Amino acid sequence: MGDFLPTLSGLTGGSYLNAMVYTLEIIQLVSYIKHFWKKDRLLTKIIVLACFFIDTICTIAIFSWVLMYSVVHWGDQEYLFLQTWPTPAYVICTVCVSALVQSFLISRYYTLSSQRLISIVLGIFLLAAFAGGMAVAISLIFFSTYADRSRTVVTSIVWLGSSAIADILIALSLVLTLSRAGSGSTIRSTKILIKRLILVAVQSGTVTTLLAVLTLATYVAKPSTNDSGYFAFCLGRAYTLTMLFNLNLRKDLQEQCHACGMNTLAVITGTVPHQGEGNKTLQSGIRPAERHCLGSIQARSSLDTKELASAEDSDMSKDESCRVRSIHPSIQETNTKGCGACHAPDASSAV
Repeated sequence: MGDFLPTLSGLTGGSYLNAMVYTLEIIQLVSYIKHFWKKDRLLTKIIVLACFFIDTICTIAIFSWVLMYSVVHWGDQEYLFLQTWPTPAYVICTVCVSALVQSFLISRYYTLSSQRLISIVLGIFLLAAFAGGMAVAISLIFFSTYADRSRTVVTSIVWLGSSAIADILIALSLVLTLSRAGSGSTIRSTKILIKRLILVAVQSGTVTTLLAVLTLATYVAKPSTNDSGYFAFCLGRAYTLTMLFNLNLRKDLQEQCHACGMNTLAVITGTVPHQGEGNKTLQSGIRPAERHCLGSIQARSSLDTKELASAEDSDMSKDESCRVRSIHPSIQETNTKGCGACHAPDASSAV
């Protein structure tokens, strides 16, 4: 059985890692349902459930793969030379989940920036990855022996390479857009929140890109083994975790901004004059996020530059008011008497 050790070790080790990541996905899903299920749009909830359902099927396929190789058909060398239904099933599930999550992130980027051309470029890489992955799955169905795996090297490069490029470009696009939004702010709390969103975008893109590159490198180096399973089996779950983590990030931001009413969707702001000089309040209404450009975001600020400067001076001297300025469709900061808080950003829209 020494000839099959790389095949079995990759399957066993990869299935253990996948089980751990899948457990973490369940925890994040429960947190999402608990805190945001009633607030988010129907489309977002459908995407989340679809990804979890597909990941569940993929995990079952991986466990079946290991069970049949190491238990049911243990010692059957003829069977161990074949790739049965779990192999293409795993590939199809991973391709579908990555396409769903990348589509979600691209739509959030377009909502934030309104950059149609860049969004189309990102979509092209997404479609290339989807087509390459499906080509790999079809090849595995018709060429089911490990000796035929060399036939899928080119399509695997198209699949995983395009997926990695799409992840990198999505992360870079979000970082640049958020950086431009933050550069126009003079408010420290706003800059801190935007920096955190930028960090999340970088981390999310790095994890999936690294897994895709490691899977591709291992598979190209040893196509006739399952050593790539150490990284490949976790890839789909990593994509779903990326989306769930960004959606659940809003809970942490709510805790940071607990003093004022929290709105994780779009906010309509306006100022109402009160008796007494320099006092302003925030009127807000919760509604789904709208598409807009950065210019329109800044145009919705309820205070002009002079009023903002006056409010900041008053805050430094008397500590009586909070600052109000909208930098992002869902990053709203308020200045009202005796209150120092902010509306947290919508992580699902930004990252």
